Amino acid sequence: MPKFLRHLLPALSLTLSAAVFAAGSEITIAVPSGAEIHSARYVAQGKTLAVFLTGEFGWSEYEYRAGEHLAGQGIETWVADVMGAYFLPQGMSNVRKLPDADLIAWLAQVQKLSGKREIVLIASAHMAQPALRLARLWQAQYAKRAKLRGAVLLFPLLYEAVEPGREPVYDPVVRQTRLDIAYLQPQSSAGYWWRERLKAALESSGSRVQLTVLPGLRDGYYRRSDATPEELAEGGRLGELLYGQIEALRRKHP
Repeated sequence: MPKFLRHLLPALSLTLSAAVFAAGSEITIAVPSGAEIHSARYVAQGKTLAVFLTGEFGWSEYEYRAGEHLAGQGIETWVADVMGAYFLPQGMSNVRKLPDADLIAWLAQVQKLSGKREIVLIASAHMAQPALRLARLWQAQYAKRAKLRGAVLLFPLLYEAVEPGREPVYDPVVRQTRLDIAYLQPQSSAGYWWRERLKAALESSGSRVQLTVLPGLRDGYYRRSDATPEELAEGGRLGELLYGQIEALRRKHP
């Protein structure tokens, strides 16, 4: 790669990041461990607060654009780089290192700043695990403060370990959480073949789960280095997809 490009690419990345954040307000919240969680806040006047837990795979333009879209539909949205606050590497073992005390203190502050609205959690891949933990914590401590409407889980990875030829073992939180869940499963992924099993595991504790299959897509479709034009196009419609799922949660159980 030419030398001038090596210097130019980081600058372009920072410019793009700034452009995406420009539509919202960057908010930093200190949590009990001393870490600071950075979020982009997209203000809206509706009755719903969407909280998108991100950061497992780094920054994604499409997730922040989705936050902007949701705000345009009247849903205040916070897109939070949770993993980035702890400088943790990628992987399912590391999402379990996010401190519960930090997660609940952070969400309580987000809710306080946003006003008394019903909350919908959004998470993808391994971030679904801390999202379910956070749901249990909120229901136990703050249910009277603001209702947790449900969660939208996009290609969730909730297993503890998968050995070749054996069924997946799910994280205990899967069978401990009682919540309304919109479960979005890409068809062209290994998780597609286990979708009904995961749905049943989630429902075993009383959760109500709506499963939607996303044809022609793979896990992480909008942030893959080998994403197809079709997958990138669907990434551009992520906000519309999430909005439809949030509205379905609200209509189903008003």
